[in-house]
Parts: sequence; structure tokens; C-alpha cells
Amino acid sequence: MEPAVSNGRSSDFPPLRGWGVNFEDKPHVLVVDDNQANRAVAGAFCSLFGCTHDFATDGLDAVEAVRGQRYDLVLMDIQMPRMDGIEAAQAIRALPLPWSDVPIVALTANVEREDVAAYLACGMSGAVGKPLEPGRLLKAMSAALHATNDDLLGWRPAVA
Repeated sequence: MEPAVSNGRSSDFPPLRGWGVNFEDKPHVLVVDDNQANRAVAGAFCSLFGCTHDFATDGLDAVEAVRGQRYDLVLMDIQMPRMDGIEAAQAIRALPLPWSDVPIVALTANVEREDVAAYLACGMSGAVGKPLEPGRLLKAMSAALHATNDDLLGWRPAVA
């Protein structure tokens, strides 16, 4: 059987209810990671949370994807070839509206205070530590998706 996340559009998982978040609008998420296993895990969690998703394998692909389609959220690995997550976030923030205002949550093993400060300074909305845990990912996704425009302008962290 093919994995439920193979195309990012269908899933064997029902959306989660009662986790303190309402994803009734089925947010469309871009999952960016150069590691296929990490993409599969993040995509499976997106499906579990009731989100649709697409994949990109590095920062350059992520910037092109955001230019080409409207996403509700980007889940961005930090260490990738060609263009890392920080450079990609800066490139996305330099795009014209409405593409530049997409919330970006870092997915990384580096979640020390100074690391998270660097992610927020480059325009990311928050960070989630790897290995991914569903509760922490859901919390950060919910915070980023439900942030107000004032929150986004101030880049308040959604760290989990």
C-alpha cells in the first residue's frame, strides 16, 4: 500500500478533533525538507490534522512553490542544500503581497534560544524541534495559522 502522504492530497487518517484547534478550512501547507523521511513524517502529521500539503526539497524549490501557489502555511527545514531555510524565508518575505505574508514555521533540531531568535529575525513565525512530535507541531501550526496581522508584523514566536 502506498503511504498516505504520497501525493499530499489524500489520507487514511481522519482529521483530529478536540485538540484545541479548528482546521475546518483545511489549510494548504508546503512541507520543505531535503530528507524524504522527514517530508513523509511532516506530511503524515499534516494529513492527520486535516490539512492538504505539497512538498519541496530545498529552499529554492520552496520559493518557487510559494510564487506559484497560495499556501496557508510553510513548514521549513533549516539545513538544506542549494538554499537553506533562513535564506528561503528571507526570499519569501521579499516577495510581493500576498505571497510574502505566508506564515513560516521552522522544523529543526536546533531550537536553542539563539537559534530560534535567528529564525524569528529572518521572518519565520515559529519553530518546532525535530524529531517532530504531533502535539508540538500542531501547537506551532495553530499559533502560526491563527496569528493576527499584528502578530505577523511583530513575528511573535510559535515555539514548540
